[in-house]
Amino acid sequence: MISFTFIDFVIIAVGGYIIYASIQMKRTGDISNSALVGKGFDVKKAVDPQGYIDYIYMKAIMIGVVSILGGVLDIVNEKYLHIPYLGIVSSVIIFLVLIAYCVVASKAQKKYLSPKPREKK
Repeated sequence: MISFTFIDFVIIAVGGYIIYASIQMKRTGDISNSALVGKGFDVKKAVDPQGYIDYIYMKAIMIGVVSILGGVLDIVNEKYLHIPYLGIVSSVIIFLVLIAYCVVASKAQKKYLSPKPREKK
């Protein structure tokens, strides 16, 4: 059987980093972290950066927690439980939650971080 333990540790680390970045963003009010904002958005030209922080904060925390729990569950299953297909089921759940988060984050970026409209002269 193929061991995915290394990948699980990477998933756990990424989940922890997303939680850390979210807490830093909420604490400082600064959206300088590329883990939570797409490349096409210039935060300095954002319409409502604080609105984005307030909207995305708990959602980012949740995706981080789901990632950590999924990675831990997969490691525990692989090492101790040996429940068939549990790793696949947990991976699918993580993937679906990640897709939902990406959709929500994309809409939030368009709403809160799109450039301010120019004033007409």
